[in-house]
Amino acid sequence: MIKFLFRHNKDYSRFNIIKKLTKDLDISKDIYILLPFSKNQFFKNFFKRKKILNDFFISNYDTYVYDRKKITKKNPRAWWKYFQDWVNFRFSKYLLSDTMQHFKYWEELFGKFNGKHFVLPVLADKSIYFPNKDKIKNEKVKILFYGSFIPLHGIDVILDALYILEKGNVLFDATLIGNGQMYKKMKSKYDTLNLKNVKMDGFFISEDKLSNEIRKSDIILGIFGNSKKAQSVVPNKVYQALACKKLVITMSSDAINEFFTENEIITCKADKDLLAKKLKFFILDKEKREEIANNGYKSFCRLYDKTKNDFINFINEVDL
Repeated sequence: MIKFLFRHNKDYSRFNIIKKLTKDLDISKDIYILLPFSKNQFFKNFFKRKKILNDFFISNYDTYVYDRKKITKKNPRAWWKYFQDWVNFRFSKYLLSDTMQHFKYWEELFGKFNGKHFVLPVLADKSIYFPNKDKIKNEKVKILFYGSFIPLHGIDVILDALYILEKGNVLFDATLIGNGQMYKKMKSKYDTLNLKNVKMDGFFISEDKLSNEIRKSDIILGIFGNSKKAQSVVPNKVYQALACKKLVITMSSDAINEFFTENEIITCKADKDLLAKKLKFFILDKEKREEIANNGYKSFCRLYDKTKNDFINFINEVDL
């Protein structure tokens, strides 16, 4: 049977999706799935590693040193995080990643992986994220961003693009939901720009309320950061928006291209002028906006079903 290894059994979307994908799977012996953010559990279960599917998902070392820049490479905490990641990566027999680009980046950091690897996209919980039954009728196009305000997100690019729209007299309403590492700095920028059509109050909301906010919106913004990690991932918000049949605009990357085309997700470089140009086009063209949103939703559904089947086949290989 499937068993899970974790430090804390958090109510986190990645955990819940993996559990849903495997809940009906009947296998003949014990197989362990090591959930993300629990890298010490690999040390504790080291001698079971031939039965462990390690969902590596993120590198703690990369997150703290390169992505969020909270510590430097010379910090002893960085050495420990690197060692944790290196052991998890190099000694796993079965490894899960969210994109092939992210996996390649880990190989750059930790060396060649010699086990079996499976790309398990982030996806979205379809019991929470689903389309509106009826079409929404907003007076002005509603733009939504939500997140934990980390450097990966590129909030400064988003705020600058919205400022360009306001100065160009483009009609829209925008909401930025969330808080985090960069919030104070971004709130200062928000106040300086004196945005009239943008709401940013620094609050988090529950997942159920978030899914409703997505369904009430017309355009969902992804990430626009400049880190290597930003180029290597497809974040939760992209899949959640697609599952709700919404138009997504996010940064162009090889990671996005692994799963989606420009007819399903709109991409651009992390540049305020290019983002403003894309936003203006889709604010003004409702028909095209709905067409891309519909294509994106169909693509998400196909990817979800394919991932479930392929993941079960991968697990069955462990069960030989």
